[in-house]
Amino acid sequence: MTFGEKLKGLRKEKGYSQEEMAGMLDVSRQAVSKWESDRGIPEIDKLLQISSMFGVTLDYLLKSESPDENNQNGGYYVSRETIDGFLSYKRHRAKNIAIGVGLMIGSDIFGCFSDYRHLLLPLYWGTMAIGIAILVWTFLQPKHYREICSNPLLFDEAIIKSFREDSSRNRKRYAGMIVLSVLLFFFGSEFIFMAKDIMGSEVCNALDWLIDAAAVMLLIMAGMSIHAENVIAQNAEYVKKKNARGRFAWVYVALPVTALAVAIGFFTNAWSPAFPIMFLFCVLLVTVCKLLIEKRESK
Repeated sequence: MTFGEKLKGLRKEKGYSQEEMAGMLDVSRQAVSKWESDRGIPEIDKLLQISSMFGVTLDYLLKSESPDENNQNGGYYVSRETIDGFLSYKRHRAKNIAIGVGLMIGSDIFGCFSDYRHLLLPLYWGTMAIGIAILVWTFLQPKHYREICSNPLLFDEAIIKSFREDSSRNRKRYAGMIVLSVLLFFFGSEFIFMAKDIMGSEVCNALDWLIDAAAVMLLIMAGMSIHAENVIAQNAEYVKKKNARGRFAWVYVALPVTALAVAIGFFTNAWSPAFPIMFLFCVLLVTVCKLLIEKRESK
């Protein structure tokens, strides 16, 4: 890639027009157009501004690469801003999924009070419906950053080094979330039911469902965040495994996980055994809808 091609790609990646970029660099639009068409190179102070603006190094901007070399690499260049945008998108998606699942689990709180069961039944189904609606809405949203998940990535050395340092620090936070989730799941019930005589069994059951919902939400957010960072940090291995497994390999994992979740719910009463089946059904239904939409759009 030439300097002009890189500059144009970075500008479009950020969503800037030539006029907007010219304003930020205090130059004319014609100057930006000239640079992008490789009819000129900015002065060193402008190069430094461009480097800072897009989070890339001068070495990346000025080092010329031929189209053949790019094709052989088969890589997709990403800046630090793109990485941060990808991770923010994935975390937001994880939060929505966690909220949806949490509401579905937490809806059982309203079934714990037998004296008010008929009054609380609409709240039970309403909370369950909202949780399902959030999941369906999340999974039906168009996926962004597809290039990052399906192509080998190219980075500036300084960028990937900085990212891996940040990722290493983030891992400690995610590990803490997972540990807290496990502790809540396995020991939260024990501590609550120690106060059963004080609070009453119905209140204890409701708090138990609330703790289970919180534990699952923490686990989902931590797990999906770790996976998103692995897509960047272990990109080559991730793409290779993804291409080898195929698009719908997740089904082979989902089925035994669902069976295990049903068994846990049945033998421990940690959640309703029907919940994992309902969740898998929703995911499969959304997948079928997405396939039908994609097929219709491709015609």
